[in-house]
Amino acid sequence: MHSKLNSTQFGEPLSKESINLIQQVRQKLTYPINPNFNTDFNIYRFVANAERNFKTKMEIVENAAKALSMHLRVRKCFDLDELPDIPFEKNPIFIERLMPMSPILENATDSFNRLLWFVEYKSLNVESIANGIRSSESIKFQFWQFEHMLKLVNKQEELTGRLSSIRHVIDMTGYEINPFTMLFVSSGTLSYYSQLLHYDNYPDLVYPIEMVNIAKWIYIPYRLIKSMMPVGFVDRFRLHDANFLENLCMEINLDYIPHSLGGQNQSIYCVPMQHSTQSWQPIEPRVLNHLEHLSIGPRKYKFLKIQIDPNTAKKHFLSWYFRTDGIIQFGVFFEPLRNERKENKQNGKYLNGHHNGINTTITSSRPSIEYFENNMEWVYMWFKLTAKIHHEWDSVECTQPGIYWIIFSNCHSWIHKRYVEVIIQLTSEENERTNIKRIWHDKREEENNNLENYEDLRKTFQMKIKT
Repeated sequence: MHSKLNSTQFGEPLSKESINLIQQVRQKLTYPINPNFNTDFNIYRFVANAERNFKTKMEIVENAAKALSMHLRVRKCFDLDELPDIPFEKNPIFIERLMPMSPILENATDSFNRLLWFVEYKSLNVESIANGIRSSESIKFQFWQFEHMLKLVNKQEELTGRLSSIRHVIDMTGYEINPFTMLFVSSGTLSYYSQLLHYDNYPDLVYPIEMVNIAKWIYIPYRLIKSMMPVGFVDRFRLHDANFLENLCMEINLDYIPHSLGGQNQSIYCVPMQHSTQSWQPIEPRVLNHLEHLSIGPRKYKFLKIQIDPNTAKKHFLSWYFRTDGIIQFGVFFEPLRNERKENKQNGKYLNGHHNGINTTITSSRPSIEYFENNMEWVYMWFKLTAKIHHEWDSVECTQPGIYWIIFSNCHSWIHKRYVEVIIQLTSEENERTNIKRIWHDKREEENNNLENYEDLRKTFQMKIKT
């Protein structure tokens, strides 16, 4: 089943070896785990992913604990442990028909206790997705999707006491390639999403993914992606031509396979994606005249630091709007106040990306991206985004006094420079009075600008505040 055998296979109860590894991983976690997520099977999925990539038990435990700790930070940032179950039909990405939708068969499994999910991709259009939704929203809604799938798998595991997952079968009949799709693949975006969801955050939850009725051209992007992916990719993502049915029937009852694929189940349906021929257009074009230009070299990042005074009853909100010329990593981190210099006590004080004017536990040198990832609280998602076609905007409430770091990173690129055009606001509210302050990266004084002084980005773009 795998390129390297795991201590527990799908359809089996957890072995003694797996339980021992799970216990060791729990002891090494660097971030608290919520009881809603803290099951042996959920932890084992991270162990299983590490078992394929590392040889010794020490390496397996350390890397599984590291990956799980990072996922727990993501869960806290997205409030996933408190998130109600959102079925596909209530997920905005399916409500807006930005992806084809079909149900996961809850009462049907293959011979390895894996739930079955059949989807048709003939309506899938990557360009329509890029024009129809912000990158940040796409990521968030896909996490909601995977959380729903996780709940279904957890239910199956609780019912049977055996390791489960979702076996995803994708019918590629009628799927057409276009230049945008090839760009989506060659730019690394597809491999990033695969890594983010199928390896980093939900390993072994959807396993395997089988593409059937494939055309010969699919092998071209497949080889591109395969070269960028971890060990076990070929077993996880399987390709079949029109002669696939015999392979499926070795592990799936013919009654569970849709009629369109040669099975006997006529109740399985797929709601196609809705295509749009319109390109996305800015909602408020005037904002584009007020953006600050940032140039970020390869292996570099730029940040803005906003300090919130502890001695205030005001509510504070950070809002932003930006566009990019390519993929950028963006996020907001929080650092509690520690031994601040007296001159930096002013509420809303911002410092540019060239001076570290606050004494913290880190050194006076520029902190690394890894330091932010591993030591600071994630206030807003820390993922790669592209705001070239569809611009980005959002807002968070600054619920704690301290330092908020807004980061634009190009550290993932070895060659290409990236350009970001951005406007950031710090909004203060007290006794029904609102004060809006523009935050600049280069520390310029605010200019007399009607947009900055009178218009709140949150209201302009109807932002839903993440608290």
